[in-house]
Amino acid sequence: MKPVIEIWKKGRFTYKKIVSDLFTRIIKDASRNAIRFIENTNYTTFLYGERQMNSILAPAFHKHTDAMVLEYPSTRKIGSKNHKARADYYCYCHDGSGKGYRLFVELKSNWQRLPLSKGFNKVNIELYNEACNQIKGLINEIRGKNKAFYSGESIIRASMISIALYTPGTYDKEIDFDEVIKVAANDFTYDTPEMDCNFIGLWKIDEVTKKELRKHKEWENDNYTLHGILYVCHIMKPYDRNNKK
Repeated sequence: MKPVIEIWKKGRFTYKKIVSDLFTRIIKDASRNAIRFIENTNYTTFLYGERQMNSILAPAFHKHTDAMVLEYPSTRKIGSKNHKARADYYCYCHDGSGKGYRLFVELKSNWQRLPLSKGFNKVNIELYNEACNQIKGLINEIRGKNKAFYSGESIIRASMISIALYTPGTYDKEIDFDEVIKVAANDFTYDTPEMDCNFIGLWKIDEVTKKELRKHKEWENDNYTLHGILYVCHIMKPYDRNNKK
């Protein structure tokens, strides 16, 4: 079954459209992977946490990039010091004109109850900010002792939080997905405006899949209805080698 995807984005700069288009393809294929999993198991185990989300996302990253590795060993700046860390995704890609670029992605994953009467919950906002801090901190990986390795090609860093959208069993109204995206665009902000979310992807679960999930004990016991997965992202501008900050 073909997944139904909605995309929201803002901002224009070098590589923004390229990475936005890449994320759109990845979200579409991740949704196909999710549908296949549900059709064969009647479960949504891939939603249980960040590591489980990789089950549907990693194959999509692998398909749409030239090379990809999970848990990439790196150095991250935390405060004034360097720390050993792992970037969730490190990818090598081509931009369509033959030029290569490198992409770091930090992933978080959580849940959100609908409707959004009070906006997105605090934990989701904190996870988004944590992912932004992590991709900013990778600056010391790029310009540190391995800087020669990263020279010559553009480097993009991006944060991504996947949010499973659900309603309790007593809720029987239609979901206003346009409002969900509008609220997400407003709520997912950072300490400085340049790190506010600038790309949102939404997979809306079709009614047939919802019906099958409701039949199964995974959702029957919890009495929830799953409506989709929202991907809230920030795509940073390419690393500026002339900026020493």
